[in-house]
Amino acid sequence: MQIYTVAQLAEYIKASLDRDRILGDVWVTGEVSNLFASGAGHRYFTLKSAEHQIKAVLFSDRQGGEHAANGAQVTARGRVSFYPARGETQLYADSVFPSGAGALAAEFERLRAMLEAEGLFDASRKRPLPPFPRKIGVVTSAQGAVIHDVITVLRARYPLGHVVLCDASVQGADAPAEIAAAIRALNATPQIDAIIVARGGGSLEDLWAFNSEPVARAVYASRVPVVSAVGHESDYTIADYVADLRAPTPSAAAAAVAPDVRVLAAEAASLADRARGAVARYAAQQRADVEALTNRMRRTIPDADAHRQRVDELLERARAALASSIRFRREQTAALRKTLDALNPASVLERGYAVVARVDGKPVASASDVSPGDVVRATLRDGAVEAVVTSAK
Repeated sequence: MQIYTVAQLAEYIKASLDRDRILGDVWVTGEVSNLFASGAGHRYFTLKSAEHQIKAVLFSDRQGGEHAANGAQVTARGRVSFYPARGETQLYADSVFPSGAGALAAEFERLRAMLEAEGLFDASRKRPLPPFPRKIGVVTSAQGAVIHDVITVLRARYPLGHVVLCDASVQGADAPAEIAAAIRALNATPQIDAIIVARGGGSLEDLWAFNSEPVARAVYASRVPVVSAVGHESDYTIADYVADLRAPTPSAAAAAVAPDVRVLAAEAASLADRARGAVARYAAQQRADVEALTNRMRRTIPDADAHRQRVDELLERARAALASSIRFRREQTAALRKTLDALNPASVLERGYAVVARVDGKPVASASDVSPGDVVRATLRDGAVEAVVTSAK
């Protein structure tokens, strides 16, 4: 006989339920009772029929919490498992819908699962919205209030953008084809930078056109980013999953797709102030650098005034030295002249002497230089005489 602990039995029950194919993805219809919402936003309730009930929990990140109200008839989709801490079998709901929408909810889940498996919801393919759109396409009904709300928001936030409305039914049998055709038409329109697909709130049936496969594939095939804004904030459609951005309301979509010119003006003014400050700081720095370089040049370049004065002083000294040298040379020359004058034979002749030379010009310096009968010339102070030597003693 095998004896189990409570923990072992609880884990066995949980594992058995988790392995069950039917209980792993089940749809359950019943009335909500004993609803309790925790501080974290999780909803704990009981789904009951006339004679049976099962515990259920819908965590805050799951869909349909607004439909879970005491007394409401709902259809919940989820998995059945065992909660060992309390020993309770309960339904872990992934989504909750009003019971009347059960068939539509099933179709929604089928299409959502198929498109998700094909990669239409992948976050990696979602594109950012253009920062400054030139033309903004809007797919919605021309008679509804949505286009008025979108245009009002865009005029207030971004009057530079041009709105291109592509009218389409947003409800009814023809709506899916018209919405898909409108998306394709806007993609063929030149200079369309973003597309808003929008309609107001309504029941699941009212919004069903945006849960259709043609609309989902048209959004996926769009060459420009698509913003989906269908219903109220709590409403989710297949178009929301495929779109590049989901907005809770059409007005929020208009605000998301276009910048606020007031914010842009404030940013431009701030950038202008920053640019002016940067230019002023740059100019001040350059001015300081030039002044520093000028000071360095003044310190390294010779003082022209001082050198000019020094040159003037040297010139004066040169002039004085030259004048002194000239005076000295003049005095020296005068002294030499006197000496020469003293040695000049003419000066000797002035004193009564004579210079005697033979007629052939040879000087007679001694008596032996002549013989009697020789003719000599005696040069006197004022002339010359010739004489015949009669004797030489």
